[in-house]
Amino acid sequence: MLAQIPLTDVVIFSSKVAGGYGYALGQKGCVKLEKKWTTPKIDEYILGDYQKANKDDYLLYNAAQRSLDKTIDALGRKRVEENVELLKSLQQQNDEQCASKTTMPCPQPKDESMKEEHNRLAEESCYKSDFGCGHACTDEVLADYAEKEWASITSS
Repeated sequence: MLAQIPLTDVVIFSSKVAGGYGYALGQKGCVKLEKKWTTPKIDEYILGDYQKANKDDYLLYNAAQRSLDKTIDALGRKRVEENVELLKSLQQQNDEQCASKTTMPCPQPKDESMKEEHNRLAEESCYKSDFGCGHACTDEVLADYAEKEWASITSS
């Protein structure tokens, strides 16, 4: 809102989802993307010694949070919340519509005869490697949203 960036410029199709597959730095081929987890001992450390050792970072974070709250209040909390909800809705629509239309490079099909076609479709779906996957579908979803939005404005 401050930078006047349209919501449609921040909607993405995530290519890296826990439980899925992707490329990892230093690894050859596809790897399973694990869900994040911690142990009780790690949680205890983060809430204790880690916070003490990084207190300046937490002070900076809290100052930024207070500044953000003031900015939201200046813009109008209701207006910001409505934009956040719209962004969430557009993101969900994009995820639902593009999941079946996007070919991710990972995992590779087990059937050797399908790999060449799979790789071709993955190259079309992604900008490079597993980056920017689903960009064409996202563009379609957002163009459809913009068309509906424009139609509702011009018919009012």
